[in-house]
Amino acid sequence: MSNDGKMLADIVKNVHKRLRQEFYKSGDMESVWMNHCRNMSCLKKYASSMHKLATEHWEQLRVSNPTTSRINWTWAFLQYYFFAGGLELHRQKSNSDAEWPKLLLKEPKVTVLDVGSCYNPFGEYEELDVLSIDLCPAIESVYQCDFLKVPLGNTTVIDGQNVLNLATNQFHCIVFSFLLEYFPSPIQRWTCCEKAHLLLLREGILIIITPDSKAAHSNAKVMRSWREALSAIGFKRIKYEKLQHAHCMAFRKNSVEPELKAEDRELLASKMYIPQDFYNPSDSENEGKDEIKFTEAELAEGFTNLPMFDE
Repeated sequence: MSNDGKMLADIVKNVHKRLRQEFYKSGDMESVWMNHCRNMSCLKKYASSMHKLATEHWEQLRVSNPTTSRINWTWAFLQYYFFAGGLELHRQKSNSDAEWPKLLLKEPKVTVLDVGSCYNPFGEYEELDVLSIDLCPAIESVYQCDFLKVPLGNTTVIDGQNVLNLATNQFHCIVFSFLLEYFPSPIQRWTCCEKAHLLLLREGILIIITPDSKAAHSNAKVMRSWREALSAIGFKRIKYEKLQHAHCMAFRKNSVEPELKAEDRELLASKMYIPQDFYNPSDSENEGKDEIKFTEAELAEGFTNLPMFDE
């Protein structure tokens, strides 16, 4: 990456780091997030940097090396699942009864909610009907919305460029691309996934893409933990692939979200951790040096996550 690209990436990473620092110091997730959402200068700088990073640097890499692109990966999976028999195949695998509702497409378009969308990259595909939302949109085709706080109801309500309400059981696909690691707390990541489950139609797909330039097995323990947490919500992971710089996962909504006790919910939410959660972010020299330790069995489990052993 060029010096300009590294500078933009540092701006983005420093925002994430600052949020972790503030959460580490105060322990007050709500106030940290509220203050962040009010800091318009920070939000606009972040949005501008991410937009430029994505369109001027990642797009070049997407053209020169398509296999590294999270956009290409997501589109390829949606083609397979909705237009090339994947849905029917996984319906058969689920051993569901005849009452299992069939996922119907309109016109026939796949309705997509792209959360934390930087520049509406999926808007280029005619087969998709995309609603792109972001905390601080960088372009007009993306609508302003705080996904953590937006109410859910029977209809999606948009006022100008602002999404005021999202309809449950509306979307065929929800995309969290480089979203969950933005949040400093596991409970916020869990809340996003719970909301996604409510917003998706049954048999719909949640795409989660999270950055990681290490080898596939290096953070296998983290990915396994996420899979366990999402399974408790009612998601089944049906696709995993480690790209050069990211983990790419597709989860299928299999069931109604179970009612969980408060203590169970807290435990499951804690499984949505990232390695940085365990660092003291005020110590910049040590951040990134510590690693999560793995047993031989956990390392072996990591290799089963490679594409050749895909579920």
